[in-house]
Amino acid sequence: MVSTNIEPYWDLIKRIVQESDIVLEVLDARLVELSRNEEVEKIIEEVGRPVIFVINKTDLADKNKVKEQIKDLKDKPVVYISAKDKSSFKILIYMIKKVFNEYGKRKETEKPLHREAKGDIVIGVLGYPNVGKSSIINLLCHRKKAKVSRKPGTTHGIHWIRATPEIKLIDSPGVIPLSKEDEIRYGLIGARGEETLRHPDVVAYAVIKLFLEKNKNKLEKFYDIKIEDKDADSIILQIAKKRNFLIKGGNLDENRTCSMILRDWQEGRLKL
Repeated sequence: MVSTNIEPYWDLIKRIVQESDIVLEVLDARLVELSRNEEVEKIIEEVGRPVIFVINKTDLADKNKVKEQIKDLKDKPVVYISAKDKSSFKILIYMIKKVFNEYGKRKETEKPLHREAKGDIVIGVLGYPNVGKSSIINLLCHRKKAKVSRKPGTTHGIHWIRATPEIKLIDSPGVIPLSKEDEIRYGLIGARGEETLRHPDVVAYAVIKLFLEKNKNKLEKFYDIKIEDKDADSIILQIAKKRNFLIKGGNLDENRTCSMILRDWQEGRLKL
């Protein structure tokens, strides 16, 4: 269920921003725009904190397509992170220090509304569930500090984590609210798993349409099919037939096929 009382979450996010010197907004490289949150960015701007956009999961997306998605961020600090490139954390550390030196620490006259961390550089980490915040934190810490899971919403409560002698992290609970009407967005960015979506089949259709628009060949290759008719229904039936997903009477099992497509996408096997 999506909570209708979302105010405490926004209070929590504002607290993290207020207590941070720099905010990292972690985004999914496959869907940069969908994983950005205007309300979060508005809070960051109002509080007056510099933000670094961390484009995570770049190994799951085409680099050129990622760059097309971030055209409006060209004047902002952006760092690309890949789970397959452990050295990418060095670039992120470099960018954190560069931005910190450029903007400077919070003014000593500022009185935070809540408890303030004592680290030299305090970094708030924000982003939707399943965009990979925990993985970013572990990368910065050189060791496993935050619990990592493919299940959305693994991190709960605020965590203060020492990353380096100079840097302390504030991990958010990963519960940036979306409205009930945003279920497709929830599913596409992996903020909600199949078992908590009301209509996983609708999200699966959205995944198919995404590939038809951006990379039809990848979809064909992954499921070993040849797309002649660009109708999502027909493609799902093609995949069901290829996988021999049948129900009683020999009919194709569309529900099982939609669930598989959604899992393949969310778990990173099906890549743009």
